[in-house]
Amino acid sequence: METAIPVREIMSRPVITTDADLDIFTAAKKMISVNVGSLIVMRGGGPVGILTERDIVKKVVAEAADPREVVVEKIMSSPLIVIAPDASLRDAAFQMLKAGVKRLPVVSNEGGLVGIITDTDLVSGSSVGLSDILADLIEMHRESVHFAEPVEMVRGICERCGQISDSLTAVDGELLCWSCKDSGK
Repeated sequence: METAIPVREIMSRPVITTDADLDIFTAAKKMISVNVGSLIVMRGGGPVGILTERDIVKKVVAEAADPREVVVEKIMSSPLIVIAPDASLRDAAFQMLKAGVKRLPVVSNEGGLVGIITDTDLVSGSSVGLSDILADLIEMHRESVHFAEPVEMVRGICERCGQISDSLTAVDGELLCWSCKDSGK
């Protein structure tokens, strides 16, 4: 079955790393120069955390902190969630979903960093046999909008019939005219 494909078959390598004591400004420049969205943080020859673009935005930019004064160790995500190179793609997807992460460093049994796998790697490395994984990943990234009560708009186009209406109502995430709303289709 296709879901038995091991992580090592589609992981990216080499992994771009950084030292825990590097300042955020320099780390961000490194991310830009190699066109990656994260760096694996190393200490003593082993991976100890991950620095992502999101970490930088939430913990430095949004806090108006000086990126030259903040070190990677202070804002990295840790403990690091990792996966073994022999684990299956299904295991990787399950672990990502369970932990709510988009990247998994691939670490050997001896603790050495050997690669990284991302949610987009799973999509590109998968095909017919991984439809469940893809559906789960899509669901993980979907931002659903729920209205607590119907929201009326003055004028617009009905998302079901395409007609212009003076009064649209939000029903199950769609803006509907009175006719479509009442028809219950």
